[in-house]
Amino acid sequence: MILFVPSTSFIAAVQVVATARAAVPATVTALLVIVLISALIVWLPLITYLVAPDATTRTLRTANDWLRVHGRMIVLCALAAAGAVLVLNGSLGLAG
Repeated sequence: MILFVPSTSFIAAVQVVATARAAVPATVTALLVIVLISALIVWLPLITYLVAPDATTRTLRTANDWLRVHGRMIVLCALAAAGAVLVLNGSLGLAG
């Protein structure tokens, strides 16, 4: 059941489109793009594995090894950036 629950980013994207005061064709197009991107994120690795299993496995293994080596630094940088944004946002809120 958890696999079929929409992600937070999907819900946020749909909410942004739903609250935008755009014309119906633009809204429908934006929703189709959001759904297409969300579906491709899931289906693209599976399709590439069916088409070229060895190359897909090799690529995913390489990406996994890279993440294993650099994962801690990525998380550290992301948390530092998020903290900086929060401090800046809070500072601007106090100043304004």
